[in-house]
Amino acid sequence: MNRIRRLLLTSGTLLMLTAGICFVTAPADAAVTPVAPLQEEMQFLTPLQQTEDERLMAVLWVQRSAEYRGLSYQAYNLATMEVDKALAQRREEEKTLRKATANRNRERQRNGATSRDDGRIPPENETGKQSGQKGSLRPLAVVLDIDETIVSNAPIGVYYLEHPEARANYNAWEQWIVQHNELLPGAGDFLKYANKHGIQVFYVTGRGPQDKAATSRFLQKAGLPFPDATHLLMNDRSGSKMNHFARLARRYDIICYLGDNAGDFPIGAVREDNPVIYKEENTDKNSGSATTIHNNGTKHLAVAKTETEIQNGKPKTEMPLDIESMLKHDKNAKRNRIVDDHKHSFGTKFILLPNPMYGDWESNLAKKYRKLPAEQRIALRKAALKRFEIKEKRK
Repeated sequence: MNRIRRLLLTSGTLLMLTAGICFVTAPADAAVTPVAPLQEEMQFLTPLQQTEDERLMAVLWVQRSAEYRGLSYQAYNLATMEVDKALAQRREEEKTLRKATANRNRERQRNGATSRDDGRIPPENETGKQSGQKGSLRPLAVVLDIDETIVSNAPIGVYYLEHPEARANYNAWEQWIVQHNELLPGAGDFLKYANKHGIQVFYVTGRGPQDKAATSRFLQKAGLPFPDATHLLMNDRSGSKMNHFARLARRYDIICYLGDNAGDFPIGAVREDNPVIYKEENTDKNSGSATTIHNNGTKHLAVAKTETEIQNGKPKTEMPLDIESMLKHDKNAKRNRIVDDHKHSFGTKFILLPNPMYGDWESNLAKKYRKLPAEQRIALRKAALKRFEIKEKRK
């Protein structure tokens, strides 16, 4: 008994000394670091939650890193340089055109012609109409994407991290595009610079028609030029921007294109499907289901089942997982070849901004990737990685 009592007294004394030391050594003004409840740190993640949680580092990098800001400034500095080069070239073209016009007038006078070309450069709103005529100059323009090019969607990405089921609800996206107001570093200065020098600005976005009014209001509130319907071009249900690019190229001399996706450039990197954008709610009375497609790049099927029966908004399936066969449909190699074929245009004609949070590169991992259950998408992501294998040293 005495031995036990001595052990208890010794333990108590050590505990008091340790506490006293900790109290004395802690600075008086030390900030208290909040500790997350253990149950929150260790809670089980469902496959759906895990697919979103895997984006955490990408979203954090966009929001916190100086490197992201630097890359954004770099992109818009390059675009400004291209505008300056185009303006200098245009001045030379106008000088040449005036000289050619003067020569034609002298020739007509020698031939006794009564009509006379006044040698004026057609006004900007007329040159596009006259682009097929000899000696005309088309207006200069720049073409930009909006999401992750002019505005960052990282905050709504954080919301999806915390509420992964919200991707199936257009309401979250709809509220976000009404409220967001922060431009990417360098974006506002570049667009105002282009407008000041008479450059047309066209916003070719993957957002659907239902987002047009909110997007236009955002451009106006941000003080950006050309927030009108002519210059704001929405997704045309083709899954590609190529139709818009072709129409603009016929009427304007495009200085450069800016975007965060290979599909934001006229190089043919089109989507295999159109996962983006439309708010369509077609309710099947027999099944009780509704389909919503919106700008976060995911199509969701909300079915009248309990939450435990739904995986990523889609009923879980017992389909066998054949990763090797699924990866045979990976279209990224094709997209990479397309970019390689245009390597000399990146940094000049095509200016790419960083976006590690989402993109067509992910949906191209497998056929109908976005419709797969969350477990399969997680497995595909891991299987698509290139690994370094370490060989064990012989003893």
